[in-house]
Amino acid sequence: MNPNTRPGVSEYDTELRSGGEVVVLDGMAYQGRTVLVEGPEMFEPLERWAKGVAETLGEPVTWRATDRKGELAGRGTVQPGPAAQNLRAL
Repeated sequence: MNPNTRPGVSEYDTELRSGGEVVVLDGMAYQGRTVLVEGPEMFEPLERWAKGVAETLGEPVTWRATDRKGELAGRGTVQPGPAAQNLRAL
């Protein structure tokens, strides 16, 4: 890659969901606009974000990204690790 060439970036509407609802922790809804660098690993930041929230909640979390036209650009579900506690059960 030419060092003077920036990779393409795009803006997406993103959200994290658990149990079919947008995740809200401490009054903060986990949805908004996110700029992602185009390429084979472009959704990794959303995967990491969802994994951290899944660990906190102790339940699966689904991430989604839609483009400016409202079309689904990417989606995935991550599971909490075996040691995660269910925050909602506490």
